[in-house]
Amino acid sequence: MRIAINARTLEYPSGGPKEYLISLVNALLALNTGHELVLYYPHASHLGTFAGATEIVLPVRNRLAFDWLALPLALRRRPCDAAFFPSSNMPPAIPCPAVVAMLDLGYFHPTLSMYRAADTAYMRWAIRYSARRAKRLVAISEYTRHDVLRLTKARPTQVAVTHLACDPLYHAPVDASALAGFRRRHNLDRHFILYSGNISPRKNLPTLLAAYARMADLAPCDLVLTGGLAWSEDFDVLVREAGLTDRVRRLGHVPRHEMPLLYRSAHVLAFPSLFEGFGLPILEAQACGVPVICADATSLPEVAGHGALLVDPHSVDAWAVGLARIVTDHALRQALRDEGYANEARFTWERTAVATLDALIAAAG
Repeated sequence: MRIAINARTLEYPSGGPKEYLISLVNALLALNTGHELVLYYPHASHLGTFAGATEIVLPVRNRLAFDWLALPLALRRRPCDAAFFPSSNMPPAIPCPAVVAMLDLGYFHPTLSMYRAADTAYMRWAIRYSARRAKRLVAISEYTRHDVLRLTKARPTQVAVTHLACDPLYHAPVDASALAGFRRRHNLDRHFILYSGNISPRKNLPTLLAAYARMADLAPCDLVLTGGLAWSEDFDVLVREAGLTDRVRRLGHVPRHEMPLLYRSAHVLAFPSLFEGFGLPILEAQACGVPVICADATSLPEVAGHGALLVDPHSVDAWAVGLARIVTDHALRQALRDEGYANEARFTWERTAVATLDALIAAAG
């Protein structure tokens, strides 16, 4: 069977959609089932990303032009048995059966102010269209599956759950000299609480910052954040007003291959997000032996299992208490570390790849 895959999300600098695509395609290739995977890229710089796949460049950088024009035309010229869309939507005019991965339905939760108005309007239409048009849907959590069934006209038998998992790079041993060099380059010479992920209003970082301000004097532990620097002005104002300029560090985008070094340097992972389709940083931290404190919201309890301290995402007081506990209580940290290892082991990309392939085979008939 020949399977087309829209690989446009490789253009993203970082984030869950890109991690999902990379890890899933590598796992599908590792199954060695004899099916041909045909990856469609918007730029030649991505050639060679997936050894063993057929890679085709459609030199169109605009995302709508790539999805709506270039990709359907390419699939008519080179027919495939099924097409896979990894970013919650598919365009019209796809000439073969399709499977769409539903990552989250945050566009239907306007009170969280997650996206621009134009993007929200487009994606609400696109997600509902995809639920009607796709032969199969795969949701990355039970929470997301519930949202799909609640907010679209998808049939329960049409939607399978295919959880995410840690990339194998987070399980690889880390060289002590490489770890020391990473910490030195980034001036990470003290214990720190890590936030790993993109930056947007739904990530609830003002609550994390306010809670950290209340407990910062209790322990010599800084706050370090990854993610884009676009949300600089408002966040930097909050940091200055809290008097934490010397205690809060923003690293921007950390290269993917260095993320295990960042996690293993961290004292704690804090993940206060109000809304997540999955919450992959929780598993990445657990795989690296980092105690986790996260919001008791949406899919996060499902993902974290017993390996995280769950906190009301709306309560600064609860976060301040939780951060102080997890930073200072050695027994709690060890318990969360042990539970985290066990919880992370429940999720594997091999299992996800098999379930995704099953959906593609069923879609192709």
